[in-house]
Amino acid sequence: MFERIREIWRRSNTAGEPYPAELAFMLRNPLRRLILSPTELLRRLDLAPTDRVLELGPGPGYFSLAVARALPSGHLVLVDLQPAMLEKVRRRLTRAGITQASYHAANAHALPLIDGSIDVAFLVAVIGEVPDPNQALLELYRVLRPGGRLHVTEQPGDADFLPRDRITELAKSAGFEPGRHWGRGNNYSAEFLRP
Repeated sequence: MFERIREIWRRSNTAGEPYPAELAFMLRNPLRRLILSPTELLRRLDLAPTDRVLELGPGPGYFSLAVARALPSGHLVLVDLQPAMLEKVRRRLTRAGITQASYHAANAHALPLIDGSIDVAFLVAVIGEVPDPNQALLELYRVLRPGGRLHVTEQPGDADFLPRDRITELAKSAGFEPGRHWGRGNNYSAEFLRP
């Protein structure tokens, strides 16, 4: 038992490892609002009620509920590598009466979505966990419609943190154009546009 706990804790603090589903309760900590609240993320995303939105790596759904509620005539597509995380977010959204969501256990390198089917995609403290961020950005480019927007948010305390200039470099190499950005240092959101 002690070895299992030690392994889970190690994974939670190791760069390049997905955050363990066993510690999902920590990702729903209300103190996260001090870093970035769901309300502030929604302001940055600037969603239309009819948008099709992809959340890559939702974990237990800290931001998912607010985003789904902002899409009364749209749809929220949740993609996570870990089925256990998807089940947690599914339960949370179902309890809240959210029906305009779909759930996909998949790798960021091969998204199970049709080309150009997404209006807005967002990731919060996820891109650094992906083994090949460039391939993930190419996939995000593929599934976004022309004129679609990608939002990458990085936060302090993340073992997989990538600086904004590195994200910008990777996004440009995938074909994106830089857009707006918010925050600074190790707590920022950057928007990229699919031409």
